[in-house]
Amino acid sequence: MEQMQIDPESRIEIDYQDWPVNTATQKLQPVVFKDGDSFCCLLGPDPQAGIFGCGDTAFQAVQDWEQHLRDRLSESQTQDEVTEYVKQKLDIQAF
Repeated sequence: MEQMQIDPESRIEIDYQDWPVNTATQKLQPVVFKDGDSFCCLLGPDPQAGIFGCGDTAFQAVQDWEQHLRDRLSESQTQDEVTEYVKQKLDIQAF
């Protein structure tokens, strides 16, 4: 899976082991970055194709991203590259 290239000056380095986030987020480690006044969180090639979250703080962006991750995984018909990467990385088997 291709990850969008983020300007290093915009990136926010996160130690997911120290944050109160779910295990999936700790394993996937999406990129957090600043975009204007907002913080964004992304796993994938771009916000449209990837799993994307945003918020007023880095933590809110990660929380929004986690909700979008749950939504994406609950859409059982989704067979895109990002979802398949997530399922493989988290060792999620098809039912």
